Amino acid sequence: MSAPTEGGYDIRKRKTHRKSRKGCGNCKLRRVKCDEAHPQCEKCIAYGVTCNYDGDATDELQLPGEGAFTFISQPHQYAPAAEPESAPKDSLSPEGWYDKVEGMLGMPLELHDIDEPYYVTEADVEAMRNFRDKTVWTIGTAQTVRFYRNEMMKMIDTVRFALPLTLTSIMLTPSPKFPYVVHITLSLSMMHTRYITSRNPWTTTPSAKEIFHHYHGTALFNRLLSQPLEDSHRDPLWGTAALLGCITIGSIEARTAEEAWPLKRSSPEDLDWLRMSDGKKEVWRIVDPLREDSVWRHALDYGANKDPLPYDHRVPELDLLYPWLIKIYDFDPSSSEHNEDPYYTAASILVRLLELDCNHSTIMYFLSFLGHMDVRFRQLLHDKDPKALLLLSWWYGKMCQYNVWWQSRRMVLEGQAICLYLERNHADDPDVLRLLSYPRMMTGLIQS
Repeated sequence: MSAPTEGGYDIRKRKTHRKSRKGCGNCKLRRVKCDEAHPQCEKCIAYGVTCNYDGDATDELQLPGEGAFTFISQPHQYAPAAEPESAPKDSLSPEGWYDKVEGMLGMPLELHDIDEPYYVTEADVEAMRNFRDKTVWTIGTAQTVRFYRNEMMKMIDTVRFALPLTLTSIMLTPSPKFPYVVHITLSLSMMHTRYITSRNPWTTTPSAKEIFHHYHGTALFNRLLSQPLEDSHRDPLWGTAALLGCITIGSIEARTAEEAWPLKRSSPEDLDWLRMSDGKKEVWRIVDPLREDSVWRHALDYGANKDPLPYDHRVPELDLLYPWLIKIYDFDPSSSEHNEDPYYTAASILVRLLELDCNHSTIMYFLSFLGHMDVRFRQLLHDKDPKALLLLSWWYGKMCQYNVWWQSRRMVLEGQAICLYLERNHADDPDVLRLLSYPRMMTGLIQS
């Protein structure tokens, strides 16, 4: 008897597995079979989260920060593509996108470490529509968003043909060629829908389906990066890394400032999301999105060659900050001896950012604060050093100018938490308290 069908493709139920009685908490929450390896099981290593075999595991699974870019770095050799394809030069029309997205219903989608595929459902097609029509317009910059819409939809719609899973049909089965792109696109779209449809989006937690697609997308993504690449995967990998960056920043457990770092109880996973930039640098090195044949070359060149214009009036924030930068941090831009100063890079970037308005056109300049963060400065943040926290709070304050769903919750809550932490633990330092006025105002704390 043939399997039931949906959208013209076979739909088969996943095989049941023996339940793991001693598996880790993360695998139980994700409802995947744990191999019970210690100290970390293979599923958690692939997903990039810390195994928790103890009884103190949280009841909620949060999407990982650094885990989205956890892979073994090695010299890469690019294997020739098995099926060389030449993408059409013209962008897909809206009608073309509609037909291709609708046509994905019932397609088999590869999963990580599971032989049976997942079949695209109507809910997944709806999420793909939302990505195409809504989510994609909120990522990238105002200047480059059309590049992301055109190219990501092409990558999602690209199919490959493989032999059928059973011998009941001699027809070749179409499936997405870049399954990790589809999984991560679905996860981001579901995350966006959760934020914009909830009455109180800052209290929502990821759905099981959102976590499912994020898990398999990141695992396939990391597996691909740890082995020789077909050249055809280089552009999809960079596009996926961009989407993962949004997911990573948007994945925060806290619902209030009191639950946010640095006020919450310390954990080894604190500030993992900051290491996202390290992973993206490694992906950049591997795929080289500025190479001659990259579909991202024009978009990235455009952003790099369009320097943002500073304000055409005096910036009161800069007038307030600059004298105290000199006093607190001994900040001297003309000095050539700043390499030994862990605060210098963060302070110098922040001074330049204060002259800009953070918005859809300039957001990438503000995210460069993360990409150029000194590892010593990051350690100072882990140690809750007041001078490092103060600089980060000003960056949070500037980021709050751009109210976009994937970053606002973290910027507001962690920005408020830093202000409250410094007020409670460093009330004897008038210079620190004086400089808190700007981040307090921008993150919504009421000045007493």
